[in-house]
Amino acid sequence: MRLPTTMPGRSPRPFGRRVLLPLALPFLLPAPRAHAQADGDGSLARARARGRLLVLNGPAMALPAEARGTSYRLHDPYNAAIAALIAEELGLACEVLFQTGTGMLPALLSGEADIALPTLLTRLNASRIMFSHPHAMLDAVILSALPRRLRGADSLAGLRVGLLESHALAFGNEAGLPDHALVTRLADLPTLEEALLAREIEAALLPAPQARALVARNPGSGLSARFTLRLFTYAAAVRFGDHDLLRAVNGCLAEALHDGRLAALFRRETGLPLPPLAPL
Repeated sequence: MRLPTTMPGRSPRPFGRRVLLPLALPFLLPAPRAHAQADGDGSLARARARGRLLVLNGPAMALPAEARGTSYRLHDPYNAAIAALIAEELGLACEVLFQTGTGMLPALLSGEADIALPTLLTRLNASRIMFSHPHAMLDAVILSALPRRLRGADSLAGLRVGLLESHALAFGNEAGLPDHALVTRLADLPTLEEALLAREIEAALLPAPQARALVARNPGSGLSARFTLRLFTYAAAVRFGDHDLLRAVNGCLAEALHDGRLAALFRRETGLPLPPLAPL
């Protein structure tokens, strides 16, 4: 007996647009979480409502502003210029707040400013804040007044080597100095300079512009940069969750890198060519 090809009764309606549309709605509409993200997290809106960008600046790349024998004021012309560039691109005024010692990131996390720069790009710092694309890279050199030749990490064996506390905290260790060096952590650049001149330490690890500034401030001291130990890479920092602000900062930095303004500012303020920078 031949079996029927259809079930008895009313034939089911074929799937048409009106049937498919309700099934498709969950896929067409954004999930609530994604929709909330599209509305923004308010980090950029806060700065716009204020009318100015609050930028914390620390001593990581700061240089002595006056000759030796006068007040020891530090200034950071490169990062001040970067802060002004970002603020201008965002249509905001710029207010730079200088933080001494190791207080820059704690001040950022407590909400005292929108961004902080320069921040050393390290794994430990990445657990505390979100990084922008890098905007600076410097040789970290060994500075010494010893009469003997120093070349390579092995030559630091048994030497008292000064390290800024901010660098030690950023890396969570001795910033790449070899274990056989006798590392002394120092609070700030003035303290490190005096320790070098008093021979309390025999060498120091510093970014190249800071080392060059100490050499220029102390003619006849025998201070000179001996060799590069490692690279220091710097970026701006924002608090976790401030994605709107981070995207805006990254856009400004990417455009300035592309059109050459970043390299021009770096050369003008540090006297060095800007190394190739890769986005995070």
